[in-house]
Amino acid sequence: MFAVSAHSRARIAPAVIPRARARVVTRAGAAFEVPSAYKTVTPCGAGVLIKVAAAETVTKGGIVLTESAQRKPTSGDVTAIGPDVKHVKTGSTVLYSRFGIGCTDVVVAGEEYTMIREQDLIGTLPSSGARANDIPKLQPCGDRVLLSVEKAAAETKGGILLTEGSKEKPIVGTVVAVGPGKAGEKDEEVKPMTLKAGDKVIYFKYAGDQMTDEEGNGFVVLHESDCLAKL
Repeated sequence: MFAVSAHSRARIAPAVIPRARARVVTRAGAAFEVPSAYKTVTPCGAGVLIKVAAAETVTKGGIVLTESAQRKPTSGDVTAIGPDVKHVKTGSTVLYSRFGIGCTDVVVAGEEYTMIREQDLIGTLPSSGARANDIPKLQPCGDRVLLSVEKAAAETKGGILLTEGSKEKPIVGTVVAVGPGKAGEKDEEVKPMTLKAGDKVIYFKYAGDQMTDEEGNGFVVLHESDCLAKL
């Protein structure tokens, strides 16, 4: 999935989250440690090499998910790309799932990286210093859609207050941004997206990666095919 070189040290992009209030999240399984003789890693094909950013323990420090920690996406800076990567550039800050199927952890010269396919990236962020309130600026990758989620009702029509566990999970959202579209497997021609910013949709309730900003507003990034209908 990647090639290594002993001739030069990889350029390390700054971490997305400030280090002062940060901690490194323990990953499931051990990362592959590249032998010390090799100082760079070059992805093959559509692979993307990401310098892992430290994750913070508090909400205001970064992008926070409403789901379990094992599905938690994180951000990082792209330090190298393979020859078949089309929409992501070196230096871009990306959002991705740390526990994705195609995600491989590597350690190069003592630094932690993740190798992932371009198609498995969730989206790109505006800058390396992106925070939770920058979620609306996320540009989805592939055929993904960024939705602003409508909040669940706090009480029933009869006035009975609902607990968090009994609230109906929101499945209605407004499109904030859409990706460029999904490339075909045979001809690699990109299929245009049918949704656009401003559309209100119903989506599959367990799909995508859910996040909140610093004010508690909910967002979700999912594939366009997981949107069930447009309202």
